[in-house]
Amino acid sequence: MRKGWPALLFACATSALAMAACQPSASGPPGEAADRAAERTSRRAVTDMRGAAINVPMALTRVATINDGFVEAVMTRLGTIRTLVAVGSSSQQRTWSYSYPARDGRTFTVADGMGTMRALHPWIAGLPCASRTSGEAINYETIAAAGPQVVIMRVGDCTVGTAADAVARTAGVFEGMGIPVVVLRSPADFRGQGLETLQREIEVLGRLFQKEGEAAALAAELATTETMIQSRVQGVAAASRPRVLYLGLASGARASGGAAYVWGADTAESWMIERMIGARNAYQGPGARVLLNAEQILALDPDVIFLPTAAGYHPPQELADAPYFRDLQRLRAVRDGRVYALPWSPMNCARRLEYPLDLLIMAKGTYPDRFRDIAVHEWALAFYRQTYLVDERQARELRRGQWLEWTAEAGF
Repeated sequence: MRKGWPALLFACATSALAMAACQPSASGPPGEAADRAAERTSRRAVTDMRGAAINVPMALTRVATINDGFVEAVMTRLGTIRTLVAVGSSSQQRTWSYSYPARDGRTFTVADGMGTMRALHPWIAGLPCASRTSGEAINYETIAAAGPQVVIMRVGDCTVGTAADAVARTAGVFEGMGIPVVVLRSPADFRGQGLETLQREIEVLGRLFQKEGEAAALAAELATTETMIQSRVQGVAAASRPRVLYLGLASGARASGGAAYVWGADTAESWMIERMIGARNAYQGPGARVLLNAEQILALDPDVIFLPTAAGYHPPQELADAPYFRDLQRLRAVRDGRVYALPWSPMNCARRLEYPLDLLIMAKGTYPDRFRDIAVHEWALAFYRQTYLVDERQARELRRGQWLEWTAEAGF
């Protein structure tokens, strides 16, 4: 928090006159003051995922978010994205590139990676941003200066985390400034309960923006994909289910003395593996981002490996060729070429609307025969068009931004 902020917070919380100073200048077109007065008396209550009834204006025209892209994705579908005036995560504003070493001394590079909201809405890059990097403290002044009518905060995203005291403190500061806070709880905050909480998040946002019908349609579409995948993997005998490892290759794992991170039986990732795609999680211990060394991973020796965004993008070639993964290159999945990169999702602490793409890649990589008729590169374009109501050109930009062109190149 910046120096001098306590004085500003005190002024905003204790004086109605000073509260006006926390908002945009009162000067403006004739009738603006009357409009603000009407807004104060025309309000409604929306129950958030804390169970709290939050009073918000009848019509929302200025919204700020503290999340990593899920809220903006839903707002895009609801047609309310242009009410966005400030964001809490630069993951929606940046582009990325990465280089990796190969055994022959050369390097290979990927470039122009983007989160889906940055790819679809380049103008978001120009909005005020309250947190530039993961783990950086939220700058409350930045959000307040944008004059939002409401702040939407998603618990479990990298920007917020799941610590109850930090969540309460963050919400409390905004509420002390007179800015209502609607709290969502992501699947990362409901560990072990799968992805059904994501459906509830969509419902809350539908009520908040008074777009309940469109929100219900979105939730139903996501559920249809889940049902399709589950129907195709039914009937696989338990003993025949491949052992799958969700493996995070973040460089921080090596810096901490390990080789990579894994996700255990009580995580949404394990729920996706076991409940959705009908495989077995090769790591059955508890916890998310559990650090393992090379020998521990070799002992698991999974049939299939999936590489999520983990403090960077990690293509299969990195695992198969980088000198620092020499030990892991003995894994059966690496030798058999059964390693697949999941879509690029910067600040990947909690699932976002694109999770069906993760599920389909995981399902087809695990059971190629059962999904032989589905071309993921084509399915992805159709998914983007339906989910975000975009055209073919925009859908292709989204696929490129998520570094999914490999699915077309490989005919996957």
